[in-house]
Amino acid sequence: MRPLWLALLVLSTGTLEAQTVRGQLVDSISRAPVAGAFVTLVDERGVERARAITSDAGQYVVTAPAAGNYHVRSKLIGFRPYVSPALALRGGGTTTYNAAIDPIPVTLKELVVAGERECDVDSGASVAALWEEVREALAAVAWTSRESGYWYEILHVQRELTAGGKRQGPDSAWSEIGYQQVPFKSAPATQLEAQGYVVVTEEGWTYYGPDAGVLLSDPFLRTHCFETKTASGLVGLGFTPVRNRALPDIKGTLWVDRDNGQLRYLEFSYTHLPERIIDPRAGGRIEFLRVPTGAWIVRDWVIRMPIARIVQMNDGRDAFPQVIGFHEAGGSAVEIKSNNGTVVYRTEVAPAPPVAVVLPAEAQPLETPPNPTPAAVAPATLPPAPDTVHVRPKRGSGDPDLLQRDEFEGSTATDAFSLVQQFRPNWLHNRGPLSLSDPTAGELKIYVDGFLFGTVSTLHNVPVLEVQRLRHLSGPDATMRYGVGHGGGVIEVSTRRS
Repeated sequence: MRPLWLALLVLSTGTLEAQTVRGQLVDSISRAPVAGAFVTLVDERGVERARAITSDAGQYVVTAPAAGNYHVRSKLIGFRPYVSPALALRGGGTTTYNAAIDPIPVTLKELVVAGERECDVDSGASVAALWEEVREALAAVAWTSRESGYWYEILHVQRELTAGGKRQGPDSAWSEIGYQQVPFKSAPATQLEAQGYVVVTEEGWTYYGPDAGVLLSDPFLRTHCFETKTASGLVGLGFTPVRNRALPDIKGTLWVDRDNGQLRYLEFSYTHLPERIIDPRAGGRIEFLRVPTGAWIVRDWVIRMPIARIVQMNDGRDAFPQVIGFHEAGGSAVEIKSNNGTVVYRTEVAPAPPVAVVLPAEAQPLETPPNPTPAAVAPATLPPAPDTVHVRPKRGSGDPDLLQRDEFEGSTATDAFSLVQQFRPNWLHNRGPLSLSDPTAGELKIYVDGFLFGTVSTLHNVPVLEVQRLRHLSGPDATMRYGVGHGGGVIEVSTRRS
């Protein structure tokens, strides 16, 4: 009689035999390989059992968990979704299945910028269409980050900046290598929904940035509103927190290539920061790249965190925060290999830090400093409370829409933005109605000596020493003076040269 344990072993071994489907996707018209397509294996109930992304040669390999009947599905921006006939897979066998899929025009060129924000990605036609394309790209990034078959070399960089954006001291840089290195990973989406993207504890401030999984999650979708945007060669899916969202959050834009529908980068900024800190430069940028195997990676990322102090006015007015510098932390993928050692991505030159400032040639890798880093990479620890300084107020004009030099003389502010933040913070909260033809129409605009200078962030480029007077115009007043497109109001800056 055959021992029972042997029979069980034979049965168990049989069920573990792989059922593999391999093949190639090509364009039905040009017959060219289709790269970067999602290929999924679904069972008879329509449940996904395996997934892969086609390589530059259009090739894919998926493995079923058990023998049975399956369908191969494919989806890619610019091609009609495809579903194969049922394939009977047998234990231990390999089935070859090639498919020609039909190209369709990429719809991103037809998207019209929507003036109204949609708090449901399915409620607006242009938002819903763009979200379908963005979701597929994000799903590919998230899928790649879960794969264990990639070896990464990642360069991490941290630096300190002045309030004007100049580097303070040497950068700190170090490398990580190994399999299953996820270049950029956030906190769980449910935690971010409940606690926000900046958490303050006795130990300090912890900053979080979003990864692909967070951006795809239900908590993110129900706490943000969406709108479409345009830029040169790009279409953007913009997002902002819902109106009743009081926790620290993020707003930003996912930018997609207008011609091929590929995801390019995400830029975001923090909202509702603790201590009433307001600075549009607090945020980050994440760049995406598809490698020849079809996988998507986070190539570069950086998060900029403000460092502030509390300014206490001696006339009894409320204290306010003043940004005196920034801590930046980021990284770059230097090299990525598949599990068979094939290099799928490598920087052509020695990588620079993920922002504009380049490491000096003599710099050596340093230990991780005790300064804060974003929680998407490591926990951030800012001082539990900013320092407090006292400022004696100037007399001023008493006009809430005017700020003159005699009022801010002696201020510790370094640029015009800091002046407004210190003396007229309510000017920074204006936003007018959006426009179908001009997505920037509702933004606060800056005029310097009578010439359009940009949006509110450009105030950082105006040194305090040059400022003589600032005047705020409401949306209606700005429209009367400067015309349509100024519904968000205007700040006029008069300098010593005027």
